[in-house]
Amino acid sequence: MSNSKRNAGGSERPITVPFWLIALLAVLIGGALWMLFPKQDLERRLSVTGDDSELSYNYLSNLLKSDPGNENLRALLKAKEERLQAIKLAREEAAKQALPSAAVQAWDHWQAAYQGYLEAQKQDHRAGGQAEALAPQVMQALKDVPLQGLTQEQALYLASSALVLKDAPLALGIYDDVAERQADPARKAQVYESAARQALGMSLYEESARLLRQASATTEDVQQSRAYLWQALQVLQSGNRANEALALARQQEELLGSDPETLRKLIGLARAAGNRAEAERYAKRLLQLSLLQQWQTQVAGASGVGPDPVADDGAWALQPVAWTAPGWRMLRTADPVRKPPPGLPFDDKTYLLGYEVFLENRNLEDAWRVATAAVRQAPQDMAWRERLAQVSEWMGQQQQALDNWLVIAQNTGSEDAWRTVMRLAPGLFDDRALIAGLRHQLSRRPQDAALQQALVQAYERQAEPGEAIDYLQKHGSTPQSQILLAQLAERAGRSQLALQAWKRVLADPEQRTPAHAMPAAVLALLQGEPALGLRWLEDAQTRIPAGMQDEGEYWRLLGDLAQDQRQEALTLKAYRRLLQTPHAGISDYDEVIRLLQRADRREAARMSLHAWEQFHDVRHLTQAFYLLEDLEDWTQIGSQVERILADPALVKRLQGQPTFFQILGAYYQRTAQSKKAMEAFEKGLALDPGSTPLRQGLMWLLIDTQNAAALKLLLAAAEPVWARDADMHGALAAAYMTLSRPAVALERYLKPHRAEHADDFLWMMQYADALEQNQQADRAWSLRQQLWTREKVRARAQDGAAALAARKWLTAEGLDEVQRQARSRLMLFHTQGDAEFALMRELLRMDLEGGRREHSAAAAELAIAWLQERGEYQAERGYLWQQYARSRSKSTSSPLWAEITVALAEKDVAQAGQLLQRHDEALPRYDRINAAAMVGDVRLAQTAAFENMADQPDDDPLHLALTEQLLAFSDYGGLQLRNRRMDAIDEQVSRLRWHVGLNPRWALDLDAEDVRRTVNKNTLVRGPSQERGIGLRLTRKTQSASSEFMLGRRESLEGYTPMQFTQTYNVDSRWSLQASLGRHLATQETLAMRMGGMKDRVSLGSSYQLSRLDQITLELASERYRVQSGARVGSGNHATLQYLHTYRSEAPTLQFGAFTSWHRYSRNDPALLQGRDAAILGYLPPFNDPTIDYLLPRSFRFSGLQMMFNTGYEQQYTRALRPYASLALTHHSVNGAGYELGMGLATSLFGADHLALGLNLSKSGINTVGNTRELLLTYRLHY
Repeated sequence: MSNSKRNAGGSERPITVPFWLIALLAVLIGGALWMLFPKQDLERRLSVTGDDSELSYNYLSNLLKSDPGNENLRALLKAKEERLQAIKLAREEAAKQALPSAAVQAWDHWQAAYQGYLEAQKQDHRAGGQAEALAPQVMQALKDVPLQGLTQEQALYLASSALVLKDAPLALGIYDDVAERQADPARKAQVYESAARQALGMSLYEESARLLRQASATTEDVQQSRAYLWQALQVLQSGNRANEALALARQQEELLGSDPETLRKLIGLARAAGNRAEAERYAKRLLQLSLLQQWQTQVAGASGVGPDPVADDGAWALQPVAWTAPGWRMLRTADPVRKPPPGLPFDDKTYLLGYEVFLENRNLEDAWRVATAAVRQAPQDMAWRERLAQVSEWMGQQQQALDNWLVIAQNTGSEDAWRTVMRLAPGLFDDRALIAGLRHQLSRRPQDAALQQALVQAYERQAEPGEAIDYLQKHGSTPQSQILLAQLAERAGRSQLALQAWKRVLADPEQRTPAHAMPAAVLALLQGEPALGLRWLEDAQTRIPAGMQDEGEYWRLLGDLAQDQRQEALTLKAYRRLLQTPHAGISDYDEVIRLLQRADRREAARMSLHAWEQFHDVRHLTQAFYLLEDLEDWTQIGSQVERILADPALVKRLQGQPTFFQILGAYYQRTAQSKKAMEAFEKGLALDPGSTPLRQGLMWLLIDTQNAAALKLLLAAAEPVWARDADMHGALAAAYMTLSRPAVALERYLKPHRAEHADDFLWMMQYADALEQNQQADRAWSLRQQLWTREKVRARAQDGAAALAARKWLTAEGLDEVQRQARSRLMLFHTQGDAEFALMRELLRMDLEGGRREHSAAAAELAIAWLQERGEYQAERGYLWQQYARSRSKSTSSPLWAEITVALAEKDVAQAGQLLQRHDEALPRYDRINAAAMVGDVRLAQTAAFENMADQPDDDPLHLALTEQLLAFSDYGGLQLRNRRMDAIDEQVSRLRWHVGLNPRWALDLDAEDVRRTVNKNTLVRGPSQERGIGLRLTRKTQSASSEFMLGRRESLEGYTPMQFTQTYNVDSRWSLQASLGRHLATQETLAMRMGGMKDRVSLGSSYQLSRLDQITLELASERYRVQSGARVGSGNHATLQYLHTYRSEAPTLQFGAFTSWHRYSRNDPALLQGRDAAILGYLPPFNDPTIDYLLPRSFRFSGLQMMFNTGYEQQYTRALRPYASLALTHHSVNGAGYELGMGLATSLFGADHLALGLNLSKSGINTVGNTRELLLTYRLHY
């Protein structure tokens, strides 16, 4: 029976740990043991130990065998050998000589102590520091040994032992002593050398180096001195004191010399010290020395004699050297003037050392020069070419680096070099190198489409598309290659070849994708086969991949081709499909909006808003704004603006867009939010000061809101710049017309452009308005007549019947709103009588068509202007109130020009004052002057006239108004004569006045008066007093108040000094307050007080303008009466109430009024007066005693009704002859009924003067009894 085990298949033994893991662990453990081996610690222990036994010597020898290159171990071994030899010689010498007993004892004692110390040091790890305890005793024993008489070997032995005992100063002193005993410099140097070795063996590097320097300085042999110095440098370097060694070398440069080997050592020393600058300096000297040797050799070879020494740093030899090699092409532009200096001799070791030193010092320029010189010397040395390529790239000389890498790649075929060429060539646009690299790659991957594409692009940049076409025709067999060929041929201008390539590609239905069909369709269209291109695009619709990146471009191209073939439906369909994709751009929305504007403007506006929300391009918002404005859909505009302003991020983003502020300002202007509109326009101009729409928007805003003050400031600041823009001339002209300066508008902005706008109906209407405003009414009327005739002819030519043509003028068919309004004005003012009234009614009726409940602003202004033209001011005021009542809850207002015209025409002082206060400079120039004069602000009227005179030099009405206002406030002198006849006396009063205007607010008046009295009834009075007086009056007026101070001196019965201060304050244009305080004023309560009395007075009053026609005045006064000598005779309280109604405010004026006053007196008995005070009683006839009524009357009430006709001209300046009169029917509660009648004439004789003649008759006046007659003459000359 056969053994079944033999037939059984062998089973594989399981392996717990793989072999590679075992090997790896062995390597790791060995490396760890090697790293843990205390090599450095052993060296340190051997250097500090003082064991000079054979065992330590043998151990050191074996350790050096394991590391033969360790210079430190070698120095330790050499020092150990010298100490052992010194000990041996010292023992032999001690045995030969017999020392004095004391010296022998000291030597023996030291020897014993030293040996014990050495033994203890050997056993120090078991003795517990016994050697350290013995060290002071041994040192003391050593010091006790006398040095005199010792041999050199014994002294050296003592010195070495002192080093072992770590007393370096003692050892060095012994060495110095031994050296000084030597007479031979060589022997002395040997002593220093031996001492240096001993110090080095004890790791005393500085001491060893110093000893070697002493040896170098001692010996007379220069070579030996240099050798000692090099040993000193090596010792310092071994002791990690390379910087000190380098400093020593710098000091001893003359001794060390400058031979190449020395310079190489110094370079190594400087590199070890980390002093790159010194290393570079030595490297340059080394290169200079090599150059000098080469140059001397060349000169000697050429002349047969040695060269003269020449100072040369050799820098010229490091200039770049041109070299020609395969693949390089350099052109010489000019022959050199002289031959270049000889290059450096190629010493690879020297070149490499200098190259490395320069690189370490980051001196890339010199490293590049060295590498360039090396390449010049050995152009086939690829290692140096690689170094040159690297340093050139580091220096930023990418082109030279690329050239060298290309040479390396072409000569060695190194893939790294080719990769570097491919990395550098694109950035340097070196297509020659790139083509070489691409061809190398294509030789390995001939069908790589990306490489073919890159090759084609490189050939194209070299302007050699033919080479690429030839390559593709030979090697392009794939569809991708044919597509690339088609694209390249198209760019090269070979369209037929391109189209043929596309036909070969698209012959395969699977290749008819949008990406292929789009460029092919464009090419087919250009080659006259649009149908083929459109068919390709239509076939590609079914092959649009999901998420196609260029799907939008496909639909866009389809729409463009359809549009070129005038298929608008297909175009709109394609663009709508485009907008449904995420690839739709802003231009696509623009195209859809453009197409929709022809068919559905509301849908176009909606699409514009959608484009705005999508792209936030302000022009879409502008477009939507204009479309919705045409549709009058302000609700949609407002909601869109509110939505924008509610998004802070969007607002912040739009704040940098001037157009956004233009839109915002236009919206606010349309909705009468002028302040916000102003802010928007100003912000927009701050971003784009040169924007014409923003400039125009701001200008028209100020014009529409009649903000004359801001408009003047804007013109003063911006007109010099804005006037350079011809598009701004219309707005600037309108601005000056708003400021009532039509002459400026005509001369600067309208007349220069009349010829080019001769056929512009609206512009010519504006020109006619400017002429009319400039007081050239005849020219304006003539121009309007021409426009009327031309427009009628044009309308009849378009429509047969004149009536139908006139009616169609006023519809929106073919006309915009502004032109329709202008034609309405022209028709209305060229019609008269009932036809004119009927046309006005028809215009207003048609304005309400379309469901409008209120008249438009244009229709309202047309009606107001028509009423004003006809002089129907009452009807105009009623219409204005009707418009205000309908729009009081809105932001609109009545036209300013209409309101001020009505106020002036009807002499409504309160309304004129309010308009002047609110609008001032916004009022038309004449109305502003007349309003200021009406409310009494003469200075403002003068200022307004002067301001307009500068711009309206030929305005005659303005000249006349200015003359009148100047006369009203000019300096003048006046004379007044009065002849008054009363019941008892007659008075002749002569008064002279001189008025001086100090400045616009202050005025000074000087008065001189003489009163002559005579008796006409002796039974009532006798001996009346004559009276003379002089007075000074100082007046200050402002827009809201006036103040007056009066001071005088009068002589009558007695002399007295009157004084009074009066203050008037205007609370508003309707209400004013008056207050007065006076002392020793003249009084006329009775005839006696008129001649010999005076009074103190305090009064307070108020005046209120109930309406433009009605005024009420109330005054309260308290007075104390005195005779002129000072005695008080009584007091009185007075209250006066007056109402005045102006029936006619324009010349001739007519006013009606009523008044009443209460007068209550407290009287003293005149009979009680004595002395000088009783002089006033002398006016009584003889034998008449004074009664209680002699000085002051009893209390009474005085009332009456009055009518006044032109009474203001008694004092006001007038050129014409103006009659004036007044009549009052009065009632005195004591004296009974009475009257007051006055009449006169006022005129100007010489132009700058005023003359008034008057007659006054009265009975039972407030302070007179009986009848009174007065004749008056007043003359005033202005200068």
